[in-house]
Amino acid sequence: MSSHTYTRRSRVLAAAAVVVATAATALTPVAASAASGTQPLVANLSTNAGQAALTRTGNGAAFTLSVTNNSDSAQPFHPSVNVTPVGGANPVVPSWIDFNATPISAPGTQIIPSWDSNNKFSGTIAPTDDYSFLTFSVPAHTTYSWAVSLQLKAALPAADTAVKVELANSQNDSVNSAALTLPVNSPTGALFQNFSNLWGTASYSTPFTTDVTVTNNGAAITAPVNPTLWWGNGDGTGAAQANLKLDVLQGTTWTTVSGSNNTWALPGAAGLGQGQSKTYKIRLSLTGFPAGAGPWAAGTLSLRPSTGQFPVDTSITSSLAVNGLN
Repeated sequence: MSSHTYTRRSRVLAAAAVVVATAATALTPVAASAASGTQPLVANLSTNAGQAALTRTGNGAAFTLSVTNNSDSAQPFHPSVNVTPVGGANPVVPSWIDFNATPISAPGTQIIPSWDSNNKFSGTIAPTDDYSFLTFSVPAHTTYSWAVSLQLKAALPAADTAVKVELANSQNDSVNSAALTLPVNSPTGALFQNFSNLWGTASYSTPFTTDVTVTNNGAAITAPVNPTLWWGNGDGTGAAQANLKLDVLQGTTWTTVSGSNNTWALPGAAGLGQGQSKTYKIRLSLTGFPAGAGPWAAGTLSLRPSTGQFPVDTSITSSLAVNGLN
């Protein structure tokens, strides 16, 4: 090999070494940025000014949710607001919360509610579509915002004295604001109804039997509580499409309760302490049909939404059909 050829090859190898060294130096800040967990989005959920403690069936919470894309390209965003009762008592039904989110400066939005085995509520906020997994696409250097609200209903147990509210993003490309813990007060008379049988059939030969439970998840009630039960159509009136007889178990004896238009005043309770319940064991039997009606009918079994003194959360009802053929 000539000395000229050797010199030229040495220069090529030296130049390649400089390129490799320069590339390694250029990649170092990028690797450090990835390791630090820097995210392109900044998401924030904050209560509006003047937010007071929450109350069942009363004062709720208002928030503003915002997300800012600080990058130079569009980024996906799939947020949810998770609400967990604090106090150790699990709600018996998922109807303990109302949740909503409406866009302020964001595309059309839909809410997909869900609950896990620990009764944590999750309100997924997604673009208006039939698919809950679709994400928002936040343009570069743009902020989207939503007005978010939640209200607690009487089904939230009295032992839960607060709720934890936390913002999440399943895309994991945002820095999210810290969780909030909001206190929950107990207004007098936060009554909630529940049924042991949520559907069934009453006939001439076989009555429909269920427990009707009234629970006070608010402050103690010392005044009498006088619930009214009805079976009928969706507008809350007693149905004329079938005639039913109501019996209530008192001690070991079934006692017929008089009523009209399939509406009955249940035996009153002297009062209900905080977290206490009153359970009525009832049975409904078909006695006949008005002229021109039958032999089938269907309706809703529920308490009236007021006892005359205190409101009743009637979200959970029982669907009762009538069969006049047996």
